[in-house]
Amino acid sequence: MKNVRLGDTVLLVVTLCLTALTVPVTLLMAGPAKVGRPALVVAAPWGGGAAAVIADAGGQEVGPYIAPMARFAVFTAPDRAVQAGAWAVLDADALLTLCGFEREPV
Repeated sequence: MKNVRLGDTVLLVVTLCLTALTVPVTLLMAGPAKVGRPALVVAAPWGGGAAAVIADAGGQEVGPYIAPMARFAVFTAPDRAVQAGAWAVLDADALLTLCGFEREPV
């Protein structure tokens, strides 16, 4: 068995803390979805997942990419998606900026 050095333990703890803090900070910086603009809908993968939430909230899915727990959609009332069971409904434009993508505004 190898000896664990203090530096290795500190590095592991720092890495885990940074990883755990990245998601909440990103969610806070993204902000809420806007009416008529692309939104990222995050929902539980069971019970129809994000697709069912979008349909129940009267939204329209956009984009060719589908993830197990998230989809892009446009809403006339983004708050209805949360009421329909979404864990989060975030401004997709802000998320693109946080991820380093730059594009022309639509």
